[in-house]
Amino acid sequence: MTSLEDLRKINARCIHCRACQYAYSGEPDKEGETEEYTGMLQGCPAGLYYGWEGYFNSGKQWIARAFLNGEIEPSQEMLEVAEACTTCGMCETQCPNYIDTVHVTEELRAAIIEAGVEPLSKHKKFGEMVSDKELRNPYKEARSDRTKWAQEKHAEQIDKDVKIAYFVGCTGAYRQQHVADHTASILKKLGVDFTILSDEVCCGSPILRTGQKAVFHDVMEKNLELFNDFDLLLFSCAGCYKTIRNDYPRLSGKPLKFEARHTVEYVYDLLREGKLKIDKEYSKKITWHDPCHSVRHVGIAIEKEILKGSENWLLDSRKAEKAKMEHYEIPREVLKAIPGVELHEMYRIKGDSFCCGAGGGVKAQFPDMALSTSKERLKEAASTGADILMTSCPFCITNFNDGIKALQKEEEESGVDNSGVGSKLKVVELLEVLDELLE
Repeated sequence: MTSLEDLRKINARCIHCRACQYAYSGEPDKEGETEEYTGMLQGCPAGLYYGWEGYFNSGKQWIARAFLNGEIEPSQEMLEVAEACTTCGMCETQCPNYIDTVHVTEELRAAIIEAGVEPLSKHKKFGEMVSDKELRNPYKEARSDRTKWAQEKHAEQIDKDVKIAYFVGCTGAYRQQHVADHTASILKKLGVDFTILSDEVCCGSPILRTGQKAVFHDVMEKNLELFNDFDLLLFSCAGCYKTIRNDYPRLSGKPLKFEARHTVEYVYDLLREGKLKIDKEYSKKITWHDPCHSVRHVGIAIEKEILKGSENWLLDSRKAEKAKMEHYEIPREVLKAIPGVELHEMYRIKGDSFCCGAGGGVKAQFPDMALSTSKERLKEAASTGADILMTSCPFCITNFNDGIKALQKEEEESGVDNSGVGSKLKVVELLEVLDELLE
């Protein structure tokens, strides 16, 4: 597994230009539909919320450098600053020097903890619950109940001896169960012979993001042992997908023995191959939110995979950029295939998409920051005139719904003018819609 010291040369490429603080850092003249959304907007949730340099990625890169050089001592305060980051990857998209900013931040967190600093209170509980053999999830739910959501409608898929598996994830299994239900339903309608494994454990995403590497390594090995004989793993959770697709091979040092695809990507594959046509209409005015993990992070990984070992960056960087942008188009191509959909894009989209605010351990440890970020994105969504904010990530759905409740409360109790965002905008999961439309 990598360490902060292994990333010293990567971190050294940071020249503190602060391009990472913005969305569209390379397009200062970019025009939007309104004066509020135009030009280079700041795109770092932590930096926007706290305002201090240390909370922006540019500050965290220099904290990491000072830590590596022995110029500052690890402390609880230092860990709090490092942990106040959704690890959304906006900074990595903007960086002109191709710095693996998120990896540096995650390794900085781990290095501080390994130096003897206690994990933050909520994050420590994550680690304890995921380590507990009777739980194996950060929600403190019984491991024996992991497939309870499927026992009524999808019992025949549990522990079935086939070569395709649906990795449900903790949020789908214990909280946003309707997402898991609709995903299983979609796969059955598409004729996919799949299974749901009752021995599945947490993918480790909240553990890895918060620097608890020993616990992460434990669950990674368990899942790899469990799924290595499968041909294909399908996902509805963006965080689980990114963690297993990107982080497992990076941190285990071994390529995955199975293919990993998000269910939206799988539907896209069938549409592109002419094996699927959606006939039912969904006549709604929507805007699309790109989940950081399944869209931006996977797009960046595709780019890195192409550039790794390249002998001609001039040619290969163009190829990598094209492949990355094609990945960003996948959910949009699926939406275009749905009759009646009227898509109104937000200003910050694709690699420049603003985070929902929930990831990286932030929602649990820094709920006010998570809520503030959610409300900012909801207002951007409402500015498009759309009635529906659509996405495909159970964690985004959770935080956006919390944001809507908070905006409604502000509108009702304080008379705050949120342009009716709380009362007008509805958050909808794309997989739920696809399930309703597929025969």
